[in-house]
Amino acid sequence: MASTTALPRWKTSVLFGGDVRAQGRVLRPLLVASLCAAAYAPALDNGFVSDDYVVLEWIRQWREDPTFLLKLAPDVFRITSYLILGALKAVFGYRAEWFYGFAILLHFVNSMLLWKLAARLTGSARVGFLAASLFAVVQNPQEAIMWLAAMGDALAALCVLGALLLWLENRFVLAALVFTAGLFSKESAAVLLVLVPLTEFCVHGGVAPRRRHLYLLPPTLLFAAVFLWTCSHNYMITNGTYTFGARALAVWVVSAHRVLFPWGYVAAALLVTTRRALPVKLSVPLAWIILCLAPYVFLAQGSHVPSRHTYLASMGLAVGVALTIAELRSVRLARALVWTFVAVNVAYLWRVKDGQFEVRAAPTTRLVERLADLQPGNIRVVGFPLLPGMATTATRLVPGWEPSMVLVDTEPESCPECPELRWEPATATYLLADAKGAPSIY
Repeated sequence: MASTTALPRWKTSVLFGGDVRAQGRVLRPLLVASLCAAAYAPALDNGFVSDDYVVLEWIRQWREDPTFLLKLAPDVFRITSYLILGALKAVFGYRAEWFYGFAILLHFVNSMLLWKLAARLTGSARVGFLAASLFAVVQNPQEAIMWLAAMGDALAALCVLGALLLWLENRFVLAALVFTAGLFSKESAAVLLVLVPLTEFCVHGGVAPRRRHLYLLPPTLLFAAVFLWTCSHNYMITNGTYTFGARALAVWVVSAHRVLFPWGYVAAALLVTTRRALPVKLSVPLAWIILCLAPYVFLAQGSHVPSRHTYLASMGLAVGVALTIAELRSVRLARALVWTFVAVNVAYLWRVKDGQFEVRAAPTTRLVERLADLQPGNIRVVGFPLLPGMATTATRLVPGWEPSMVLVDTEPESCPECPELRWEPATATYLLADAKGAPSIY
């Protein structure tokens, strides 16, 4: 795959409005950064979403008890997320826009690392640049950027990409250390064990067990030891979140289809109409997609892998589409595909996905707004559609309020004198009533 023909300079010129090489090393990263910002800027004013409040509360408890996460598996494998979110909270408080700004910055860094890795795998810097540009806006894994509690997927991807690049530079010890950080960002970082042979095959034309592969053994053993040690109280295991059986194969197929749809199919169809065959080199990004979905296909929730877990897999889509564009003979067709990809994905994030996250955040966002208008004191919240802990911990955003003051979905007898905030799903607002149940203020 390393022998891939580079995207011709004339074609790159038409696609991006000038000779990419002549634009210099500053403008190309600036374009990728602009695409990341353009795609995910709507998240900046969304506020915290559901599980974000729980994570922020657990950060506080972890600060008080350093062993807290060890008691809360699998969150012990989210340590990097807790460290970063804790640092952001210490610096910016509960100003969510700074958290989302960091998430977008992280996505930009991952796009740049993908640029470098794709260039190594394909032998074309221009294909790498195009893959980074496409990944910057792809909407498939939006939860990993637009939901702070799901940041672990983007952090794991950062470590996987970093470890692969270090591995290809023969910096095996450092690669193993970065791999360790990845394993304690998300368990799925273990996919590096199969991505290393895949990248070696692409770059060197073959792979065989070598002594250098032993560098990956200590991180793997450490991960396995902690996993087994915490297995008995790992709520992802004890509550039946994982199911093993033939169903996983169906989830795998459906999930791969959802990653590829529609752009993988569109690009392949365009290529077939102009060349009549798909190049073998496209099998590598397809293998990347399939391998990166593997850790999640045993999840029992739904018929496909949740969007946040497709973050790494979507890199394979970006590289595959970039390779396809490099093979198209019509520059007009290539240009149309690039800009249609960018425009449709950005529009979808702005018009559809951002609204979905606002809806998900509404119960806590409206609660925080209502509490800010009231004098602190005991109050009953009725009809709260999320976990009770999300309502109680949201009170920390409102000066004067404490989690203990909010009673979620309790009987009136639990606090006869307490006013009541009742969630109204139809209007996404809270109706305030006095202790006798008489409505007073919307």
